[in-house]
Amino acid sequence: MKQSVDANALAAIKLKVYNHCGLLLEGIAEERLRKAVYANLKVTACDNLASYYQLLSSNPKVLDQLVGQLTVNETYFFREPEQIRLLVKNILPQILANKAPGAPVRLLSAGCSSGEEPYSLAIALREALGATAASRIHIDAGDLDYEILKKAETGLYSDFSFRGVDAGLRRRYFKLQTRGQQLVSEIRQQVNFHQLNLLAPVFPRQLNHYDIIFFRNVSIYFDLETRLIIQKKFYELMNEDAVLLLGGSETLGNDLGVFELVEQKNQYYFIKGEAYHPDSHLKPDLSNQPTSQPMSAKSVLSPALPSLVATGALPDLKNIQQLIIDGKQARALQLLDVLLASNHGGASQQAANLLKSWVLLNNQEFELAKVLLDALIELDPWSVDALLMKGLSCKWQQQIDDAIQWFKKLVYSCPECWPAHYFLADMHRHEQSSEPAIRSYQTVLRILNANPFAADCTQWIPIALPAGHAMFLSRRHLQQLTASLSL
Repeated sequence: MKQSVDANALAAIKLKVYNHCGLLLEGIAEERLRKAVYANLKVTACDNLASYYQLLSSNPKVLDQLVGQLTVNETYFFREPEQIRLLVKNILPQILANKAPGAPVRLLSAGCSSGEEPYSLAIALREALGATAASRIHIDAGDLDYEILKKAETGLYSDFSFRGVDAGLRRRYFKLQTRGQQLVSEIRQQVNFHQLNLLAPVFPRQLNHYDIIFFRNVSIYFDLETRLIIQKKFYELMNEDAVLLLGGSETLGNDLGVFELVEQKNQYYFIKGEAYHPDSHLKPDLSNQPTSQPMSAKSVLSPALPSLVATGALPDLKNIQQLIIDGKQARALQLLDVLLASNHGGASQQAANLLKSWVLLNNQEFELAKVLLDALIELDPWSVDALLMKGLSCKWQQQIDDAIQWFKKLVYSCPECWPAHYFLADMHRHEQSSEPAIRSYQTVLRILNANPFAADCTQWIPIALPAGHAMFLSRRHLQQLTASLSL
């Protein structure tokens, strides 16, 4: 009984987080929620999940603290430097030319985490323009996590944050301290930090009239509907002519019709208005993008990365799988690329690609994952892991009809894969197809009642769907569906 109550409370907490800030907790992120919530029971002196849920409902600070535990604040200085060069050398000169003499340029770093991005921009602008001209650029930075913002304001960083910093810049802008590297005060003073919930009905009144918004490596946490809401909010915060930059792997998947997608110097970004159109005035040709053009299985599954292959033993797949379960996805990706670069082929190569696909999906890098999964299915059309990921990818992008077809194919090829039946039931329920949803939920219960420890039939991907959770929700949805049919 306790397991059922906990599953119900956890589902309610998951929904509360989503409604509060749009954070999508699927796959690995759902397991991260579970660990954070149970850890917080002791800290908050709550007796159970139900009382913790009540605390979240009555204390916004506790809710914000939980949200801060659910995002991966992994960033570093001068991440994706080619975008920063594009800003300084190409985009910013257009903006300055469009401004009245002496008028400020306003820039927002949304989802700034511990501050490395806005500080990188401040340093790059000072290097390119000099101190006087750079002071004309007003930089705001916002994040929901209050604790991480306090860290950002101190400007004190460990060596982990300096993976992309030139040694000369490090000497000029950082001072060695006992506990790390201290950013000089001139740069810290140029950035203004604000607590920012991207789904808040009203933003802080200081955040407005922007010429440039950076929103990099943040959209991966949101579903399509939430990303559309956020883009519309950005549109309202911007001047009549403005620029929006997302992470390189996110941009093409975020062309939602709010902004115009353009290309310059092989970099894609969005614009509002016409003033900052690239010189070509041409829409980008997506046919040359590696995530869009057709690829053979061989070209996708055999990356040419020989420089990453270390001498000695190759990374162990089981260890990489555990890193993914523990939420250390960046490290897992590094090791997977080392393993894939070895080009050993065979089952280990396929397993590495399955794990890489899973990490990409959980990062919501759907286009990159699609290319990899299509290649995997070309090699093995009945791979349970690959078919399940195709279905989940469509589910998380709200492509309901496609998700249903992938889950149907999987339950046909592997009838004992109870997660596929469960997700198929959810899709039918979403479409208000009560009878097929009932049949699929009944199948889940048939399999798990016979064996509560039944394997999920995947070989490598760590599905964060406990059997007990699936049983409880299947029973609850069955009751609701059968009751609605009897009316």
